[in-house]
Amino acid sequence: MAFIRSDAGTLFEVGSLTKALTGMLLADAIERAELTMNSTVGEVLPALSGSAVATVSVQELCTHASGLPRLPANLGMAIRVARYGVLGLDPYRGVAPSRVIAVAGRQHLRHRGQAAYSNLGAALLGQLLAARAGADFGALLQMRIFMPVGMRCASVATRLRKAAPGWSGAGLPRQPWVLDGYAPAGGVIATIDDVARLAAALLSQTAPGCLSMTAVPGVITSRPDRRSGMFWIIDSRPDGSTMTWHNGATGGYSSFFALFPETRQAVVALANISRPLDQQRIALGLARSAGMLRPG
Repeated sequence: MAFIRSDAGTLFEVGSLTKALTGMLLADAIERAELTMNSTVGEVLPALSGSAVATVSVQELCTHASGLPRLPANLGMAIRVARYGVLGLDPYRGVAPSRVIAVAGRQHLRHRGQAAYSNLGAALLGQLLAARAGADFGALLQMRIFMPVGMRCASVATRLRKAAPGWSGAGLPRQPWVLDGYAPAGGVIATIDDVARLAAALLSQTAPGCLSMTAVPGVITSRPDRRSGMFWIIDSRPDGSTMTWHNGATGGYSSFFALFPETRQAVVALANISRPLDQQRIALGLARSAGMLRPG
């Protein structure tokens, strides 16, 4: 591990790497027979029966093929995004899980069946899993993933426990994010030790929900060399190897997490600045220098 102005106890917002953890929760729930990939939103959340999203399957949610928009198409979210752009304020804070579910039920589905990244879809799936288990999403993640893996400092961010303010890509201060109902899409905070333990447990296949990294059959992605796991991105490399990965960004943080299953190696980069492409370049540069990744 290498640290620059941080240490083993520094908490980072991992952003959308959280989606991969939500995928692990899904795989674990399937192993527990709580639901299947064909379970629909309406079956698990009867309050959404009759809505367009009610017939959407768990598989469609975890592969970004539900037809839900990236963010809700409503005035409230537009105002939140504008406040974030101008003032650097958290655009998600204060939106309860029940609100996320209700808003999802009012959305029109566009291009359903085609891959289109959706934070709303990921948040809905996480809250669906929490409802099925009868637990808060943060508590469920703690009980089923963090504790078994040994991620002692990881949690879903709250107003009482959150990362320090980070920096935008332009170097402006940004309020820490507390995603509340949107937590399954990007609300986890963790140390580098936590994320290293996650990588080791996934590579050794001792982590709950390892099947989330298995390619979901029949999913069409944007590239011929890319497949989709349960939120995980699975890329086939020219040398025949596989890179299973996810990245993340919040207003003031960014992350990149990649696994190389054939050689049982991993590389992770976390930073308190929102420059996700920089973290990807750093991580893949380290992977090449360590022999995990060949040019091409």
